[in-house]
Amino acid sequence: MTGIAPQPAATATIALRPATHDDVDAIMACERQPGYDDTVGRWSREEHLAALVEPSHRYIVALDSHGTVIGFVILQEIAPAASAVLVRRIAALSQGRGHGRALLDHALALIFDELGAAKAWLRVWPHNARGMALYTKLGMREDGLSEVQRNGTPAVMTIMSIDAARYRDCKPRSETP
Repeated sequence: MTGIAPQPAATATIALRPATHDDVDAIMACERQPGYDDTVGRWSREEHLAALVEPSHRYIVALDSHGTVIGFVILQEIAPAASAVLVRRIAALSQGRGHGRALLDHALALIFDELGAAKAWLRVWPHNARGMALYTKLGMREDGLSEVQRNGTPAVMTIMSIDAARYRDCKPRSETP
């Protein structure tokens, strides 16, 4: 996972860095917060450990001022010439503190500025109003529906995406080179 140096996030109280296998328990604690099973999803320890070493995946964790993991984001479908990168999962221990936004801001910058992808996309449950509001605020738009299996039952998720041009248009001018 080269190319991701720890950086200050949107708030001065957190830092971001690539995740390691030592972070898996904290990542699992984030995705197991009350209510997240219905909006975020969760993996087993073995699934996270396998994904961490997968070259097409990147894990980024958010750390508080004490170095404690307080959130994470997983990117998938990363390849040398990836046209689109999937934001697979994003979760924070506490909602409403800007940690999820900082993680997603960093993920989008990584996707477009470092990886040079043309598009970032994700799937979100339609009842996840908080997530959809954040994604919309950062410039993502609804881009279709995705049929999935949930607990053995067919379900539909909303696809949201942003392309590189819209990302650059939506970035605050102070961040634009």
